[in-house]
Order: sequence, then C-alpha cells, then structure tokens
Amino acid sequence: MRIETPQLSAQFINQGFVRKIEEGRIKEAQDEATAFIRSKMRQTSFAREILPPVVLADDEIDRDEYTDLPKKIVEKEPESEATFVTFKGTGKRRWFSGPRYSVYFGKVESDRFVKSKFELMTYQNDIRKILTDNSVKDMADQEDMKFMETCKAIATGGQHLTPGTGFTAANFVAAFQYLQGQKIPIGKILMTKSLYYKALELTYSAVGGDILARHYDGGIETEEKLWGIPVVTTIKNDIIDANDFWVFAPQEYLGNFFLLQDATLFIKQEADLIEFWSYSAPGIGIGNTKGVVRTTLTL
Repeated sequence: MRIETPQLSAQFINQGFVRKIEEGRIKEAQDEATAFIRSKMRQTSFAREILPPVVLADDEIDRDEYTDLPKKIVEKEPESEATFVTFKGTGKRRWFSGPRYSVYFGKVESDRFVKSKFELMTYQNDIRKILTDNSVKDMADQEDMKFMETCKAIATGGQHLTPGTGFTAANFVAAFQYLQGQKIPIGKILMTKSLYYKALELTYSAVGGDILARHYDGGIETEEKLWGIPVVTTIKNDIIDANDFWVFAPQEYLGNFFLLQDATLFIKQEADLIEFWSYSAPGIGIGNTKGVVRTTLTL
C-alpha cells in the first residue's frame, strides 16, 4: 500500500512554530530548530573539519584557580628516549613530567531577532531556514576567525613557508616535507575554493590523463584529495588569504575543539513579541604548534 505524505507549506510550519511557543512548548520549539542548526553548522565551519568538536559533560570541565572561567586541561605526551645497554646493564632512570595545556571557552552569539507573532505567521519562507542561513553561518564565521587567528600567530614563529612560483606539486611537497621533518604526520590541507580551482591547471605529466578527464567531466569539486591528502576548501576569502594553503597534522597531533554547549536556539515571548537567538560555547586549543604549516604561493 502506498502512503502519500502531503508537502507542508512554509507558512504552515511557521504557524506551528508559533503555536508551540503560545502553548508553552518552548523546549520543543527550541529542540526542533536546534537540531536543524547543528547539522548546518558543521557544514559551514572549516575549523570543525580540521578539529572535530567534542561536547564536554559537566564532570569533564576543569576549574580555573584564579577565576570562575571554565577550562579543560589536556595532557600532552611526555618526552622519552631509549638507550643501548649490555645484558648486565639497565636503561637510564629519569623522572618524567607530563606537560599540559589549558583550553579556555568563550561564547558565540547571533543577533537577537524580534518579531510579532502575527507577522511571523504570514511568512512564506520557513523561519527555521532563516535561522540557519543567517545566524548560524555568522556564528561559524566567528569560530573560523578565532581558529585562524591562532594559526596565524603560530605561523609567525617560523611555520610560514614561501616556496617557488605556481600551484605545483613541488610547492606542496615542500610543506609536506617540512611537517615530516619535525616527525609530524600530515592530516589535512586547508585552502580557499578559488585557490583549489588552480588544480585544474595541473598538467598531464603532474596528475595523469584519467584525473584530467575526470576534472573535465565532473569538475574539481568531485575531488576530495590532492596528492592523497584530504582537502578542506572554503569560500571565506576574508578569513584565509587567497594565495595561502595550510597543512595541518591529524587531530591527535594538533589540538582540541571542545564545546560546553553546541549551537542552541533560545526563544522567549513577551505579549505578542517573540524574540529568538542562537548561541554556543566553544573552546579551541592548539597543543602542538609544530602541527601547523602556512604556505604562501606566488601565482
């Protein structure tokens, strides 16, 4: 037996959204939109693709000794070495200490939208899409900006390469070798989409005929890797310089992205006015500065 499900109009969805608020089902309305928000936020934040976020439970949060600010203390791998000894010998005895670093948190908040419930019910567009397409993408931008501020500060300490001219394999190999020379594995490459399109200019001798044919037929968007390394691309040219590509170590060699709370919609009503906004509480920490390499190409 075939069951037909009618398509609900956006106006009907908005009316149901308002009705839940009117009936005091605020939590239900929040959860309904929040689930939509979270799926979109992970798609729009490139920082979350480099460092997949982890939501902390209450008992996983550490206290700061001087303030009331929450933080998360992360332990780093202690240094160690081996030595050759005779059958009657023993290895060196040494006291070891486990280094640690702290990840602090902040709050990201969208604009606060205010609307009369009577006006809200007349909208022909799904109000939940307005929430995701506007406020949530703005929040993702803030995450990415703070992440790149940290990465750029690290790069100024010597992790910034300026190799030869062009989008060539040799220039990418230079960044890969720099990371490997510090005994750090390669995780992902980050660059703008506009720079990624330069891969279409790679010659037959560089990538082979099969790849060139695939690019011609399906475009560069069909590729998820360059020279076997996963690539994260973004349209945020205002956050990442157009001629830069970044090479990051895998998460376990790089750092952490923690969340006290993921993107959540908050709604309140006073008389006929409905106010709603989104907020989250992220914390990003780079524990291994050797795991970040910035490369600026001359094009």
